[in-house]
Amino acid sequence: MDRERFLETIAILFREYEKWDAPAKVFESAYERTPFRILCATLLSFRTKDEVTLQAALRLFERVKDPKTLAATEVEEIERLIYPVGFYRKKARTLKRVARILTERFGGEVPNDKERLVSIEGIGPKTAAIVLENAFAKPIVAVDTHVHRLVTMWGVVDTQTPEKTAEALNAMLPVETKHGLNRVLVSFGQTICRPNTPHCEVCPVVEKCEARR
Repeated sequence: MDRERFLETIAILFREYEKWDAPAKVFESAYERTPFRILCATLLSFRTKDEVTLQAALRLFERVKDPKTLAATEVEEIERLIYPVGFYRKKARTLKRVARILTERFGGEVPNDKERLVSIEGIGPKTAAIVLENAFAKPIVAVDTHVHRLVTMWGVVDTQTPEKTAEALNAMLPVETKHGLNRVLVSFGQTICRPNTPHCEVCPVVEKCEARR
């Protein structure tokens, strides 16, 4: 799928997005979307189903309101609040450390640029991209496993990792198509183009799909 065909595909998926009952969409209305909460939810989400992440995030947000409160919370309590997310013990330590750094270095605010975000131990490029896009509406494509799977399946990019896919997409796409693309592709991947049981019979872009040729 060349660039122009991909842009046409994206346009269709943006139009169809509201029809999908995707787990990822629940996040949009489940809690007040502050930069701090988006960062915490993102850190919780890796290697964890969205439904589990959401419930863990809601329990955490009921207990902690800001980085200062989280930094002062015992690791054991954070573990209890976020269980059973994947690697919950490691994530509890990461959350506490990130909250402490936000409090000590950034006045309790989440930085709105990549350089400062990735300077915080525990925040990598993928997390930074998701936060920048969702919390600050930055024109950046955040790439997770769904996005990487779809664009490589379609032949949009020839990359081996989500990190390389992110570099390629951000270089390829015009600014106006970047914001919201992660949300749309993830929802599409959760509901229509599922990894093991794709619903090609209802796919709005099946005629453009390179995997079906």
